[in-house]
Amino acid sequence: MQCSVTTDYSALGDAHRHDGCEAIVTDRIRKVLRYAARAIILTVAVLYFLIDLIFLSVVRPLRRRLMALMWVRRLSEWVGTLNRYAALLLLLVPWLILEPIKPIGFILFAHKHHLAATLAIVGGEVVKLTFFEQLFDMTKPKLMSFRWFAWCHNRWTAAIDYLRLQPLWHRMRDWYRKVRTWVRRLRLAP
Repeated sequence: MQCSVTTDYSALGDAHRHDGCEAIVTDRIRKVLRYAARAIILTVAVLYFLIDLIFLSVVRPLRRRLMALMWVRRLSEWVGTLNRYAALLLLLVPWLILEPIKPIGFILFAHKHHLAATLAIVGGEVVKLTFFEQLFDMTKPKLMSFRWFAWCHNRWTAAIDYLRLQPLWHRMRDWYRKVRTWVRRLRLAP
């Protein structure tokens, strides 16, 4: 590689002498590292949300049973009487408490505590998604009165709708149905 940058470093001595190529190479290395870091962060974020989506499909039947309970219906009526700021606080506090369970599970897994990590991730996700989705549905009418929340919710819904139109989504749904049918047959087999 030819560098055309020439600088006179004679006043600084031999230790500081270079032809400018080091700066160009360092800049390129920084760009590559930045792109690699972005790719890693994006991959981690996608995996993080995929875990939520997978658990959400498992938790929905549990949520339907939970909604049938009388105290949950009373809670829903009480939430309906709250103002929008109280509804936002009611949604954020449990989320802030329950969301760190997944990273803690990953840390446990990295430290070779596989059973504890699995129990933390699965248990935390089931509780978080059951509880959080229930609270979200209860507070959603109030939260949609925030312009920023409505904008974010509409963008999120559009992104999920786009993903559901993709062929990979349909293949995953078909695979999920096959596995579910196979599990039901196993349970019914004598």
